[in-house]
Amino acid sequence: MTPSRQDLRDLYDDYAAHLDDGDLDAWVDMFTDNAQYLVVARENWDRGLPLATIRCDGRGIRSTQFYAPRVVRHFVSGVRLLGADSGVACTANFLVTEALELEPARIHLTGQYRDTVVATPAGLRFARKVAIYDGALVQTSLVHPV
Repeated sequence: MTPSRQDLRDLYDDYAAHLDDGDLDAWVDMFTDNAQYLVVARENWDRGLPLATIRCDGRGIRSTQFYAPRVVRHFVSGVRLLGADSGVACTANFLVTEALELEPARIHLTGQYRDTVVATPAGLRFARKVAIYDGALVQTSLVHPV
């Protein structure tokens, strides 16, 4: 079954909402059991370098760091279906804003998702999610999933 563009749009909207709400349990449930999650600088991606800022294999993705309180918002656009082999290859653009206490909101990251989505009995899930961020540096730190 190839999902419709609207199905993919709904998946990405739920993805952003779970992260923005801080519901990491619901976010992790959006992945298959053996999923791969990567956050990679565009420079490394374009050069084919295996270095990732964040790399998680499987669903053991949890937050264990302490950090200054912040509000994070994810904006996803340009969802595109590229093809279907052993899953649906799709891309989408992302913009992540961040507001720390007593500071104005700012753009935290921009970039592109390159994902593989599969249909499961529980609905669509990410089998592979790669967040490729533009620029070589992250302004502050990556304490939340992208």
